[in-house]
Parts: sequence; structure tokens; C-alpha cells
Amino acid sequence: MVGGVVVLRDGLIIAVETAAAPSLESLLLRSGRVSGDDWTDVFAEAAPQGRLRAALVERGLLGSASVQVVTQTAAMDAMFALGLADIHSCAPDPVEAGLEPLLPIIPGLDVSRVVRETRRRLAIAARWHELGLDQRTRPLATQAAPPIDAGRAEILARVNGRRTSRDLAFLLGRGLFAVMSDLELLHQDGQVTFERTATAPSQPSHASPASPAAPRRPDPADDEERLASPGGNAGPGRSPGPGPGAGPRRRAFSWRPERPT
Repeated sequence: MVGGVVVLRDGLIIAVETAAAPSLESLLLRSGRVSGDDWTDVFAEAAPQGRLRAALVERGLLGSASVQVVTQTAAMDAMFALGLADIHSCAPDPVEAGLEPLLPIIPGLDVSRVVRETRRRLAIAARWHELGLDQRTRPLATQAAPPIDAGRAEILARVNGRRTSRDLAFLLGRGLFAVMSDLELLHQDGQVTFERTATAPSQPSHASPASPAAPRRPDPADDEERLASPGGNAGPGRSPGPGPGAGPRRRAFSWRPERPT
């Protein structure tokens, strides 16, 4: 069972974080967009002053448009993963000054847009569930010819019957929704099969982003997967201080997996 945090400022979503989906750092580092050494250097130099976004652009590690895309992608994917999780309660909390998001979305995402897109993705996930595909599924490769599409070929090369959909997302530095989409296409082409778990969750509903479908935290299959896990990121998930450009205090809604007593 996992939880997460949705951070808002002035009514807009500026970050979403959960262990159920690859973090922003995972998307940057595991995908190779930014090297581990470059990330360590730029983080040490810029994060304490709240200048990580600007420093990534100034050093030529990412373009300003790329920063915007990856921050939005990470937030939308995290919200989708929260929608699949077994969430039973949420509570508003003021964000502490020293726990600002590393790379907030600027200016932020409209809440209604995020809800609409999350519902759309959960509706698709409900159809995947009927095939035996969810975040806990451990796909098995068949003997069919490998796919031509490079992204799906990359996934297929790492399918070993032990890694879950979530494992593959962390391993590749790709969003959970994108990886599950490609797994469904691989299944359509007969290149993977899905083995249902004995305790498969109920079919996810698309009625709201917090639809129940309890994931199981996977046991990494090898060292590579341990490096790709949330604890294997190169840097912390929050800025060590607000810095001069941190802006006003933000509000976060924490989604907690505990069942009410």
C-alpha cells in the first residue's frame, strides 16, 4: 500500500509525488536525459538556493520546454498511479518551508484538467485489467518476433517474468502509464502474456482519481532494479531549502493508505 502528496499553489497543482510511480529524478536519470554526475553537480550547486530549474537550463542539460514537459509528465503519471492505489483517506497539510518540490510545475496545472485526464487514464486501465494487466502484473515474453518500435523493444528486452509493470517503469525511467500502454500493445501483438496474481485487485474504477486497486510493493529482481527503485535516486526528492525564489507557502494534500478505524 502506498500514499502520495499533491502540492498546490494558488489553486493549481505544482507537483505530485508517490512511490507508486517513477519520480521526476527517476525520469531524468534512468532515461539518460541527465547523467548521474551532472545531476549531482547541479543539485549541489543550485537546489539549496531554489535554482534547480534555472541551473538545468543554464548548463544546457535540459531546455526550458523540456523542463516543463518532464515536470508535467511526472505529475500526471504520479496522479494516475495514485488513482490505481488503495487510497482510503486524504488530508490537507501546509508544506514546510524546507520541503518545497524540487522542480515545481510553473505556473501549475488546472485541477479540473488533471482530474479529467486521470479519469481518462483510469478508464483505459480498467480495460487493461480485463486482460490481466495492472501495475503488479509480471509479464512473460513469448517466442513471437520482436517489435519494430524501439520503445516497446526496450521494454520487451527487460521482461523476465519477475519484473512488474511498475518495476519496468522505474528501470527504464519512463512513466507507469506509458509502460503499461506499451505492454498492452505487446500483448496485442502476441509478444507478451500476462499472468494474473492470486490476489489480483478489483477492477479499477474511473469514477475518480482515487479509485481502489491495491498495488503490492515489488521485490526487485536484481541490482539494476534496486538502483531504479525510489530509494535508488541520486538525490533527495525535495529541495533542502526554500531559497530566494521559492515563493509563497504551498498546500499539499497527503493521500494516505491507512484504513479508517
